[in-house]
Amino acid sequence: MGGFKILIYNPALSSRNSNHRGFIVQRYNCHRRIIAILILVSAFILFPVRVQAQGESEIPPLGDFVADVMNDEAEELRGLYIPGVLADAILPQLEDQPAYVSSQSDTLTQFEMASRYETIGLLAHNYLAGGDFFLLDEGQIIFLIYGNGRTETYIVREFLRYQALTPESTTSDFVDLETGDRLTSTQLFLKVFNRPGDLVLQTCIYAESDASWGRLFIIAEPYDEHEPISMPHVLEFQ
Repeated sequence: MGGFKILIYNPALSSRNSNHRGFIVQRYNCHRRIIAILILVSAFILFPVRVQAQGESEIPPLGDFVADVMNDEAEELRGLYIPGVLADAILPQLEDQPAYVSSQSDTLTQFEMASRYETIGLLAHNYLAGGDFFLLDEGQIIFLIYGNGRTETYIVREFLRYQALTPESTTSDFVDLETGDRLTSTQLFLKVFNRPGDLVLQTCIYAESDASWGRLFIIAEPYDEHEPISMPHVLEFQ
């Protein structure tokens, strides 16, 4: 089974003790709710990637998929559709379970902490729906579907790939696989999820026989229908 390690972000710790980097390991208290949760940059404990798209026969037309996921809740995200690649339902994180990521196939989980930055974060295990993320490319069109049937269109703009230097640590630093820059977990979280209005897809990179070796973030921006797009191709990792 996959799993998560959870960090609690406390800005006061950042200023008082740089060794903590503003984080403490999560502890629940039945009388208090923890605020500001950072998960994922030290998180997915995963299995090898399922790098194959849903079968073409399994992906319904967009209109049919919209009808399937509608629930009349206008503000609730219900589905993500990428033509020729996937048609996945979206579930919220369970209350008081900030590490929750759905174990259902063809299902994504909305990252509540990203919502606090007005960013839509969608999470998936890479042995389930997240495996399809590796098939995306810049310029690919993504449709988000809300409960009342409204759709919003995004375009993939950027791929961010990082190696976790100590994958099992809750305070691991990360290395940008493109630039070689080294980031703390705090820096990585803010770089990825402090993007108001954007969509971020996340799963893990399996490499060197290490299930939690790295992280893949796919950044998509709201799409202007008058903007030209490029034809996508399969994203490959060495």
